[in-house]
Amino acid sequence: MPQSFTLFVSKSPYDSRNAESAYAFCVAALAAGHRIKHIFFYQSGVNNASSLLSTNTDEVSMKQNWQSIKQHYNVPLYVCVTAGARRGIDIDKQINVADGFEMVGMSEYFAALHNSAIKSIQF
Repeated sequence: MPQSFTLFVSKSPYDSRNAESAYAFCVAALAAGHRIKHIFFYQSGVNNASSLLSTNTDEVSMKQNWQSIKQHYNVPLYVCVTAGARRGIDIDKQINVADGFEMVGMSEYFAALHNSAIKSIQF
């Protein structure tokens, strides 16, 4: 039976494996027929949305991985506006935010928690 999830990513893409684990979960869940309501980036996790990220040729680009999830599955990529502003990411001024990511308030994340059918997983 398909389930619905929301993911909460709170780590920078290259400080730990959390973003990679979240992405791997997302790919596996979608391939199994489950639904990802949205992915919410918070605290240092907002760095996943930075347009300033650059990777070496032998590294995985988490920013491109998230953008491919958005493109292929239309999963919203939400970035906490307050956490983003603290880290130099501001969509209103089009500063340092990568394509496909949306700046939103925490209310978007909490709204999903009110639906008991949606499971939240933090990475």
